[in-house]
Amino acid sequence: MSSSLRPIDVFPITTRVLDVLRVSDVTPGMRRVTLGGPGLAAHTADTGYPVQAFRSDGFDDEFKIILKHPDADVVVAPTQADGVLNWPMDNPLLVARTYTVRRWDPAAGEIDVDVVRHDSGPAGRWAQTVEPGEQVQIAGPKASSGQPEGADWILAAGDETALPAIGRWLENWPHGVPGQIFIEVAEQSHRQQLTQPDGVQLTWLVRDGAPAGTTSLLHDAVRAAPWWEGRVFVWLAGESLTLAPIRRWLRHEKQLPKAQLDVTGYWRRQPHAEDTGGLDVLGSTATHTLKLQKLADIVPGFAIRTAITMGLAAALESGPRTSGQIAAQTAAPETGIAKLLRYLASLGLVSRTADGRYGLTDFGAELNNDHLAGELDFAADHALRELAGLLCLTDAVESGRHGGSAWFSDAAPETVLTEPAVVAERIADEATKAGYLAGPLAHSPELRGLGSLAVMGLGAAVIASVLVREHDRLQVTVLATPAEIEVLRASAPAHERVRCAPADAGDAPEPTDAVLLVNVLNGSSDADAARHLRAIADGLNPGGRILVLTEVFDAQRAYPHDYAEDLIDFGLFGGGSRDHGEYASLFAAAGLGGMRGETLGWGFTLVSLAPRRPQDEG
Repeated sequence: MSSSLRPIDVFPITTRVLDVLRVSDVTPGMRRVTLGGPGLAAHTADTGYPVQAFRSDGFDDEFKIILKHPDADVVVAPTQADGVLNWPMDNPLLVARTYTVRRWDPAAGEIDVDVVRHDSGPAGRWAQTVEPGEQVQIAGPKASSGQPEGADWILAAGDETALPAIGRWLENWPHGVPGQIFIEVAEQSHRQQLTQPDGVQLTWLVRDGAPAGTTSLLHDAVRAAPWWEGRVFVWLAGESLTLAPIRRWLRHEKQLPKAQLDVTGYWRRQPHAEDTGGLDVLGSTATHTLKLQKLADIVPGFAIRTAITMGLAAALESGPRTSGQIAAQTAAPETGIAKLLRYLASLGLVSRTADGRYGLTDFGAELNNDHLAGELDFAADHALRELAGLLCLTDAVESGRHGGSAWFSDAAPETVLTEPAVVAERIADEATKAGYLAGPLAHSPELRGLGSLAVMGLGAAVIASVLVREHDRLQVTVLATPAEIEVLRASAPAHERVRCAPADAGDAPEPTDAVLLVNVLNGSSDADAARHLRAIADGLNPGGRILVLTEVFDAQRAYPHDYAEDLIDFGLFGGGSRDHGEYASLFAAAGLGGMRGETLGWGFTLVSLAPRRPQDEG
């Protein structure tokens, strides 16, 4: 169910302070800063949360360097939380820049960071002036992607900002896999001595004075490269607008699926700094009325999501089109397409040529960002969930229960989310999230000695597969709806100690030693959740426990999207996020006691509960 040939290993996000050990010039165009010190080791942050030892396994692992703003007295930086970071996002003096781990030497305790030499920008100035003995705070990496699996050959291309990743990749190149690599640099003296494995062709492209991000060198080289037999994996990184036509050619002309294509815009050329691409920013001089109008305006979001869902942005990716041509490509009537284009033009996302054709602006080109498109596509499970929850919200707030009846007649609101394709996408998305939790969960003391376990909720199948791998006598039952079971059986590898059984949030499983609920209770009101917990408790084997893996709401650390998720769950189900006190009240109402808790990272807490015995009362 992976969307890429590259497997990904995710881990809790950390922040740490490191020492600058050395500064040297790799070439006249690249400066190397070597970082190290005790901050690389596992330790406890000043906030009291654990910071895992630094980790970087992939050739293009990214992390952020936190820098001091010229107007700030001290560095404005994130703080460590429970497997996540608290970012001071509202502070205009926050300066963070993303870089690649060029070298990670655990034995020596050193990280190399290669920075393209230039005098502009906070990172460029930092690299020019930083000296050994100074300290710098970093954040991440939060994941490592492995080598592409099942690729017969590799095609890689990038400008100098991609050089650190390419250099590290060549030093860890998959054995026996041929490749073609193209690297663009400003001048001949910026070429580096890189490892060149057998079967890998390395070509340097030199701009000879042309500004970065203004040439077609990479585009021309990739298109002219011989297309070898077999399954290719393509990796591209560099200036976003330069990569766009290459990506377009690979997707449309070469019909390359997303799984075989990894394109990352490391930076974007800004020819006119004053150009905002038509995007109005809420400034401090805006009146309260204008701010409120902008916050309340739902039309831009709906129009943009409609354009993405219909494939309008993809239709414009290869160049300007008339509304009629776009209508034909998207199989939609021209009347609505013309109106949508006209509105998108008012937002600065598309522009209209003199001959009546529409094309994407630099700003609008972001509509073809695969990650962003996946987040905004109305056909996606999470987008449908948002839409359904918001439609239900007013009725839910007014009535105190889920507002589905106002919009969905007698059907429950979750019927919006039961189409097979939607279920499959949701399971794939949840599998990714569950990957962040399965490892720490497998090592929890609460899992020791269990003979049987039932799992329900987010990424249950992924969690089950990890648990049976780590606990060789554990039998796991994945509780899911019939539609979910059908998807899981078609996509997930079978295991002799994992089985699926139909259940929903109101059912009790067969007798078992423990039941694990992963982000399940948010989808139930307090009364429904208490009834469900009581039913589960009645079915436990003697001495059994209920394990609740959930994100405990913390108003001190919550971001706007956390509050939004709370509202959506309340609108859909009458449930929502709960803080520590609210969970304690819920568990007490369900007749559960013996509460134990531990944090697993990424903001999740594992709570272990036992049914109260008669002697516990009074």
